[in-house]
Amino acid sequence: MEVLILACGQLNIELLHEVYSSMEDPYVIGVDRGALVLLREGIPVSLAVGDFDSVREEERVFLDELMNNAQNKVASDKAPITFEVLKPEKDDTDLEHALRMALSLDPKPERIIMLGCTGGRMDHTFAAVGLLKLAADAGVEAYIVDDTNRVRVARGMVELRREELYGKYISVIPYGDAIHGLTEKGLKYEVENVDLTFEIALGVSNELLQDRGYISCGDYMIIMETRD
Repeated sequence: MEVLILACGQLNIELLHEVYSSMEDPYVIGVDRGALVLLREGIPVSLAVGDFDSVREEERVFLDELMNNAQNKVASDKAPITFEVLKPEKDDTDLEHALRMALSLDPKPERIIMLGCTGGRMDHTFAAVGLLKLAADAGVEAYIVDDTNRVRVARGMVELRREELYGKYISVIPYGDAIHGLTEKGLKYEVENVDLTFEIALGVSNELLQDRGYISCGDYMIIMETRD
């Protein structure tokens, strides 16, 4: 099973449809105003979660109608939307709550793609990237995707395939203060068993030279595939 999560950051609508179309019958979660965007784009929503503080007043009527309607008209051939309305004063973000719910699904997702997580407030962007470790700990492949970036958190061995790359550039950044024993093979700049600290940009803007490349490290690392 695949999961698509749409938060309420900056979003290219074309990218939303492109990603949704590439997934096979995904479980779709709308976070806060992201749920309204999905519905208005005709994308069936399984779960809408958030405190909905980003919903404009004129959209509130539409949202209330959905909450009061046992059968959502957009997804009439599927189960009704489940709403989980959170209190604004809480210890986690709406996105964290949504991701934890996705990871608790049975069966466990094989892949999670998160859109609308970047742009605007940098604190939200940093927090969203940090959340990817939750998926890595659960053994689930998860990405934050926008127009120019695909981001994941991983540790161990990661294989890069040319035909699947999101962009030309591949960067490795420590998740935390440092990573130890980083090895990169099949890339333009190969390294073996090096240590990398957060303030050193050695891992930025590498490129895949062969059809397959490999990045390995025993610590958690942020891997970004980017394009101009």
